[in-house]
Amino acid sequence: MKLLREMKIEGFPRDYLYARIRCRRAALDLSGHSRWGGPEEPHTTLGAEYVWVYEQMDRRLRCLLLPVFEYLELRTLVIALRYMAAGDRSSMDKQLRLSLLHPQVLKLLKNAKKVALVTAGLERVLEKDRPYFRGLTETYLHQGPGGFEQALVGGCLQWGLSFPCSNPVRGFLLYMLDMRNLLALYKHLYWQVPVNPPLLTGGTLDIASYEKIWAERNLADLLVLMGKRAGLNYLPGVNDTEEYMLRGLTTSLKREGRDPLQPGLILDYLWRCQLTARKRALDLSYAELSAERAAEEVAG
Repeated sequence: MKLLREMKIEGFPRDYLYARIRCRRAALDLSGHSRWGGPEEPHTTLGAEYVWVYEQMDRRLRCLLLPVFEYLELRTLVIALRYMAAGDRSSMDKQLRLSLLHPQVLKLLKNAKKVALVTAGLERVLEKDRPYFRGLTETYLHQGPGGFEQALVGGCLQWGLSFPCSNPVRGFLLYMLDMRNLLALYKHLYWQVPVNPPLLTGGTLDIASYEKIWAERNLADLLVLMGKRAGLNYLPGVNDTEEYMLRGLTTSLKREGRDPLQPGLILDYLWRCQLTARKRALDLSYAELSAERAAEEVAG
C-alpha cells in the first residue's frame, strides 16, 4: 500500500497547469487580497492547495514529485498523532480533513485509541512499499515522540533520495535533510545536550564534518557550515538558525521557480504556500494574544 491516496483524475496538460500555478503564485504577493487572508484556518487553506496541485498534475508529474508530497503529508500525520496523544480528537479530525493520506491510513488514525496502535498498524500496511515505516513502534516506545518523528521524517527524505528524480526535487530533499542535521547539531551544542545528536546519512555534507564540530563543541564553525549550505551572503545569528536555514531554502527555490515550464515552479509555489500559512498562523496567534491582554487590562 502507498502512503498517499490514489488519484482517479488524470490531470491536465503541463503547460496549462504551469500557467495556473503562476497565477496562483502571483496572488500570494497580494497581501490582504488573497484567500489566505480569509477566516479559514491557515492549515485548512494549505491542505486545500496541496490537494489542488496534486489533483491537477498528470500521472508522470505526480510520480516525479511524489517524494516531496509524501514529505509534506508526513507533517499532517505527525501533528495528528500529537493531538491523539494529547486526547484532542477534535483537533486531530480537523488536521485530517483535507489530507492526501491514503484512506486506510486515515481509518487507522480515526479508529485507534493509542499512538502505539497506529504506528503498529502503519508498519503492517506500509513497510513493504515504504521501508522507513519499519520499526517505528519500537522507536516510539523507546525514544518517545521526538525520536519517532526524527526516524519517520528522516527516513522519508532518505527514501525519496533513492528515487531517480529531477534536479529541483533532489535539491529540495537534500536541503531538508542537511537542514535537519545542522539544526539537530545546533540544538545539542546550544543546550549542551550530553548525548550525540541524531544525524542522517545521505546529505551533501560529510558526517565527519558534523562529528568534528560536535567533538570540539565548536558552535562558531557550525554557523559557518550553515552559511555555506544556505548560500546566503551573511552568517546566521546564534538565535536565528532555523529562520536562516529557511531563508536559504526560499532563495534556492525562487531560483528554481524562475523557469515557467519546469517542476521547480511547483516546488517554489508549494513552499511559498507553506511560508504564507506559517506567517498567517503566527499573525493569528499574535492577534489572539493581544486580544486576551486587552481583555485582561479592561477587567483589571
